[in-house]
Amino acid sequence: MRKLFIPAVLVTLAAAPASPAAAHGAMRFEQEACVLKVGPDFMYFSGYQPAISQKKFCEDIPQAGDTIFALDYAQDELRKMTADFRIIREVPEAEEQARLADITVAYLPPRAYPAGTLNFQHDFKETGDYVGIVTVDGAAGEHWVARFPFSVGHANTPRTPYYLLTAAVVLGFLLLFWGKDDKKKSA
Repeated sequence: MRKLFIPAVLVTLAAAPASPAAAHGAMRFEQEACVLKVGPDFMYFSGYQPAISQKKFCEDIPQAGDTIFALDYAQDELRKMTADFRIIREVPEAEEQARLADITVAYLPPRAYPAGTLNFQHDFKETGDYVGIVTVDGAAGEHWVARFPFSVGHANTPRTPYYLLTAAVVLGFLLLFWGKDDKKKSA
């Protein structure tokens, strides 16, 4: 049985995917780009913290501090529409509208972006869970809302569940072996 222990652990570790987990909300990672689905259209999303790192991020912000959000329109029709961007503290979605003023941490009012790029800068003072909300309105009555939850300052990696699963498997094998050793000693 002990001969199976090491191979089982290695197989479990090898089964953990090396790629990032699927994005949440309307955001997804697609071919080296973060894509935000807005109605039938989409925008490319990038986040930056230039004072901390030159790396861009897709969803979760590495730490509190000055953060730049950039949304680039993929379709020309969005350039004729108005868009606003809001960041709120995460609460149950059913409570959002009633508490919107209290939970809003940053807001960029609606306007058209004929160049196709919406840039927004915010200094996060606190770590925590937030939701980005992009609302697009068009002259023909279009009203599209895209929500994407994200965290600020959490060391939340996509592989964490796999490490926990691996630890549980290892612990299970250890308990199995200790139980067999105890039975042999008592017999």
